[in-house]
Amino acid sequence: MNLAQLSDSHLFEPGAHENAEARIENLRAAVAAANDLAEPVVDAVIHTGDMVHTRAPGEYALAREILERLTAPLYVIPGNRDCRESLRRHFGADGYMTGNGDEPIVYAVDDYPVRLIGFDTQSGVGHEGVQADIRKGDVDAERLDWLDRTLAERPNAPTVLFMHHPPIDITTSQYPWQYVRREAETEIAAVLSRHKQILRIFCGHSHREFSSPICGIPVRTMPSVAVDLRLGEFTAEQEDRPLITLHRFGNAGGVESEAVAAAMRPDHIGMSGAA
Repeated sequence: MNLAQLSDSHLFEPGAHENAEARIENLRAAVAAANDLAEPVVDAVIHTGDMVHTRAPGEYALAREILERLTAPLYVIPGNRDCRESLRRHFGADGYMTGNGDEPIVYAVDDYPVRLIGFDTQSGVGHEGVQADIRKGDVDAERLDWLDRTLAERPNAPTVLFMHHPPIDITTSQYPWQYVRREAETEIAAVLSRHKQILRIFCGHSHREFSSPICGIPVRTMPSVAVDLRLGEFTAEQEDRPLITLHRFGNAGGVESEAVAAAMRPDHIGMSGAA
């Protein structure tokens, strides 16, 4: 199975920000890159949050217009900047989301050789036009209980968990711990430690590539699709081009991940910089 990851596209509507057009083109190019992969062909695509920047309805309409061009099925989870209600309105018709309104977006997808579990780590209550007060994530007893029960349903199914906020310290960041409470690490680890089928945890939020384990499970973050927001060092080929992350799953349980640079039109190349 082959899985493509997008994250932190931070879309604005055209003209709303000096980098709005570049970010739109970055996401278009990332979608094209996922579609263009022929060897291997992508079976599914995940977007690990912060799809848009201000939660404006027009941003989600634009995101839907771009992302519906994917040839593989798309699965999304909210980041701290996302509105759950808007995600459900624009992507809920795809049938995999559970819940209603501003309830946490959590779900399991059993259609592939590797089970996909989307897990909402949003801490703020957000609605259209309202910016969350805090960027950091959080979990509560209800979401953790859901995760525990869902993992227990299929203990022998190879599983990938994806969430926005990484449940590890990002040691290359100025803000290493990215949850509201330090106790969240212990709470998440307590659930994960009871389930041995989790192959990987894929996250966004930190705008950079980073990897470290929790309970022996590798956690990997990816650079922001928005070139002006991403952090880290990149090759000459990657420097001004949006990246997607390709995850390849082997029959023996092995997982290989690599960054894939998208093609860009020269007039829409963004400049790298700090978020």
